[in-house]
Amino acid sequence: MKGKIPLLQELIKYHDEKNMLLSMPGNKGGIGFLGDDIGEKFVNRLGFLDITEVDPLDNLHCPEGVIKEAQDLLAKTYKAKKAYFLVNGSSSGNLAAIFSAFDEGDEVLVERNCHKSVYNGLILRKLKVKYIEPIIDNENGVFLPPSKENIYKALRECLNAKGIILTYPNYFGITYNVEETILDFKEKGLKVIIDCAHGAHYGINSRLPKAVSSLGDYVVLSAHKTLPALTQGAYLLVNEENMHLEFYLKAFMTTSPSYLIMASLDYARYYLDNYGEKDYEKLIELAETWKKKINKLKKVHILCKNDLNEKYNINNKGKEKLEYNVDLSRYILILPKGYSGHKFLDYLRTKKIQAEMSFSRGVVLIMSPFNVERDFEIIYEAILKLEMKKICAPIEAKYFSDIPEKKMELFEVLKMNGEWCEIEDSEGCIAKEAIIPYPPGIPLVCPGEIISRNSINIIRDYVINKKSILGIEKNRVHIVEKA
Repeated sequence: MKGKIPLLQELIKYHDEKNMLLSMPGNKGGIGFLGDDIGEKFVNRLGFLDITEVDPLDNLHCPEGVIKEAQDLLAKTYKAKKAYFLVNGSSSGNLAAIFSAFDEGDEVLVERNCHKSVYNGLILRKLKVKYIEPIIDNENGVFLPPSKENIYKALRECLNAKGIILTYPNYFGITYNVEETILDFKEKGLKVIIDCAHGAHYGINSRLPKAVSSLGDYVVLSAHKTLPALTQGAYLLVNEENMHLEFYLKAFMTTSPSYLIMASLDYARYYLDNYGEKDYEKLIELAETWKKKINKLKKVHILCKNDLNEKYNINNKGKEKLEYNVDLSRYILILPKGYSGHKFLDYLRTKKIQAEMSFSRGVVLIMSPFNVERDFEIIYEAILKLEMKKICAPIEAKYFSDIPEKKMELFEVLKMNGEWCEIEDSEGCIAKEAIIPYPPGIPLVCPGEIISRNSINIIRDYVINKKSILGIEKNRVHIVEKA
C-alpha cells in the first residue's frame, strides 16, 4: 500500500515513547555519542555520512590508510596482536575464528550455552563436538559459567581435541576465573576462541571483570552491546599468526561495509581510551548506591558475586574454589519464588523502562555511563510501586543439567531427513533439531543426541506449565530416527 511504511513507522513510534534503554545497544539510542563534539557531530550527521569506499576513506577488505590506522589503535587498546572491525556483528567474527582455528573433522570443546553463531560455525566447518556440562543455579533461575572441573572432564573424554570455544561472560554478565585454564590449553597446543560479546568494556576500570582480550587466540567483542557503537559493530582480536584468517574474514563479511558502523567502532575505542575508566567508575558508584536502596525494598534482589561464591563454595565440598564475578554495570534482578520475570519485564515497559531480557525469576538491565542518577531513581520508583500480586507466576518448570548421549555430529544431522514424533513416543530417538527450554536457554537436547526419558519428563513439565521451549510443535519433536 502506498501510504504504509510499517517498520519505519513503528521504529519512530517506539522512539517517540522515550523509553529508558537498559538494553542493547550500548550507545543507548544515540545518547552515547553526545558526550563530546566529535561524537555529537557524528550522530547529528548519520544520514549524511553513509558513504562507500572512496579514495581518502580506505577499504575494509584491504586496509592501508585510515581503517588500518584505526584497527592498529584498537589492537593497542585491547593489548592484542591484531584487531579487526566487524560490520556483520560478532557472528561473523565467531565464524571467521572457527574456520581459521580448526580444520574439517577436528574435535573441539564447546560450552553448551554458546551463541547460535557458534553452533552454525560447528556445523559449517563440520567439527566434532564435545560439550562442557553447564552449571544451573535453580535457586536464582540463572545459568553459570562452567567450572574448571567440568572443562577438564570434557577434555579427558575427547579423543584428540584441537581446541575450545568459551563464552566470557555469559549472557547474565557473570564471569569466572578462567585465565589459568586458557593459558594451560594454549600450552597444550590447543586453540582458544573466546566469545566475549558482552564484555567489550571489561578491563577499562578495575571494578569491572578482567579482560581476556590478550589471552585467547581469537577473542570476539560485540562493541554495539555495551559501548557507544552502532548495532552490528563488533571487534575481532587475534593473538596468533594465521595465514588463512583474512580470507575467512572477507568471506563472512559484506563487500559493502557500512562506514557508519566502522566510524562508530572507531569512536567506541576512542571513548574507552579517553573516558572509559572515569566514566565507568562514576556509573558503578551510582549503581552500587542504588542497588542497596533497591534491595532494601525487599521486592527484588540484585544478584552480587557473594550470592554465588558463598553458595557454590559451600556446596562444592572443597573440590574447587569457584570465583564468580558479576558485572557491576548491569543489574540481575531476582524475584522471590512464585513470581514471573516475564511479567516483571512487561511491568517495567509500562514504566517506560526497556530491560535487556527476562528469565523465569527476573530481568537483566544493562546500564551504561550515559545513565544519570535520575535513571536510577526511575528504576527505584518503579520497583517501589510494583504490586507483587500482579506478577505472580504459575508453577515453575524444573530443569537440570543432563547431557544426553551423542550418536551423530551436528553437521551429519543437517542433511538428513526428519519426521515429527509425539513427545511421549520420542524416547530413544535421535533429535533433528535442538530442544531449548527458556529459561535457562541452554539446549536440553542438541541435534544428533538421543532423547532420554529424563529429557521427555522435562519437556512435558515445560509444556504443562506453558513455558517457552524451542523445538517443540504441537506436542511433537523433530527427530531423525530411532537410535
